[in-house]
Amino acid sequence: METPRLVELIDAHKRAYGVSESELARRIGITRQNLHLWRTRGLRGLPTRTTLDGLAAELHLPYAQVLEAALRDAAYLDAADGLTGG
Repeated sequence: METPRLVELIDAHKRAYGVSESELARRIGITRQNLHLWRTRGLRGLPTRTTLDGLAAELHLPYAQVLEAALRDAAYLDAADGLTGG
């Protein structure tokens, strides 16, 4: 299974800032177990707006970039679709 795009964004942040998965999940407003499920099973649906807002704020990324990653992971967008042009 391909690594979910949200997980790639999270992993890049963890490497850059040296934060643990548990601490990052807490800051985002989700459980460590939920983050683990994203990593192992992928996204089964679109996270809530609150969760996406928390991700964007914590990862220091534009909301549109986080939303696009989530939409792709949840199969709402494919390679031909784009929101942010990237």
